[in-house]
Formats: sequence, structure tokens, C-alpha cells
Amino acid sequence: MKKNILGIAEFLFAAVLTVGSFTVFKACGEHEGKFMACHWAQNAVTLIGAVTAILALVRIIFKNTGIKAGIAIGISLLSAAVIIIPGHVISLCMMETMRCHSIFRPAVTVIGALLVIIAVIDAAAGIIKSGKES
Repeated sequence: MKKNILGIAEFLFAAVLTVGSFTVFKACGEHEGKFMACHWAQNAVTLIGAVTAILALVRIIFKNTGIKAGIAIGISLLSAAVIIIPGHVISLCMMETMRCHSIFRPAVTVIGALLVIIAVIDAAAGIIKSGKES
């Protein structure tokens, strides 16, 4: 359990990102039967969060520290990518007061940044441990 604490933290943050992106801190809803641009940013964040959660589960299952470090590097890259999706890769609504600007984007940025930090620490620890094993 102690060896997997970073993997569990990665999974929990990825799960919060995935579930939260369409519940608690979701982007703007549909307007006059059409979705706003931020809806597609929300879908992309949900997808990347789900992939990150799956990678974190796979990372928990594996025993080899080198493989765990590689998966942690992948998680850190995905987490960095999820930060730039809302507002940069996929545009948000035009008004800064909309939900996507005031709630969705800050929440994704904070959770993504925390995931990057945890995954980088996990990757560095895994690389150091795998170097000592060989």
C-alpha cells in the first residue's frame, strides 16, 4: 500500500478530473438547442481524465519500478496537456463571466497542475528506484 500511495493519489485526482468535468465544475450547458464551444473542451477534458485514471490504475497494478516510472511520465504529459485544453486548444465562451471561464477552466488548471506535480515526483522516485535495482 505504501509503495502505491502516489499511484493512488494520481488515480484519485484523475477520477476527480473525469467526474468533476461533467458534474461539479462542468462547462456551460446547451443554449437554444446548441452546444457552446466550451462543451467540446469539457468532453476533451473528460476523455483525457478517463485515460489518465486508467493509466494510474495500470501503474498501481505493475510491480516493475521502471514501468511505473514510464507510466508516471505519461500521466504527467497528459496532465500538462489537459491544462491547456480549455481556452487554448479549444476555445471557451466569449464572455469572461460564463461558467466555463469562472469555474471549469480554473478547476481543470488546479487539478491538472496537482496531477503534474504528483506524477513528476512519482516518475523521479521510480527512476531513482529502478537505477538502484539494476
